Amino acid sequence: MSESDKDIQKPDFLAALKLVSGEEILSMVTHVQDVNGDYLIVENPIQVEEITLPNKVVGAKVQPWMKFSKEEEFIIPKDKIITIVEVDTEVQIFYAMSLRKLGGDLMNGQGRLSTVEEARVNLDKLFGI
Repeated sequence: MSESDKDIQKPDFLAALKLVSGEEILSMVTHVQDVNGDYLIVENPIQVEEITLPNKVVGAKVQPWMKFSKEEEFIIPKDKIITIVEVDTEVQIFYAMSLRKLGGDLMNGQGRLSTVEEARVNLDKLFGI
């Protein structure tokens, strides 16, 4: 097997992705480059949308990215991604909390609303601030 035929796989990390469709997702990602192309494997992706609640408070709505699938991993070709960034600790905690609120298996399709202030209070509790 030649060097070009070997898979190149980079370690997993939690990332925010902006897709060409306009969707924004948070997910554990693994970059893979092989003879089939250059793509990401996303694990337990959640879609995140900024919303304004009736009291003018800005919040976040999270829901499973693929609402009707039992799969936990999906393949996204590199050309379908506008940008990808590794997230900081606060977003990692938000992601973990969101997965728990969505039931862990991400299969309820309902989504969950919370305000930025609620998330901040929960982060403060976790860090003892």
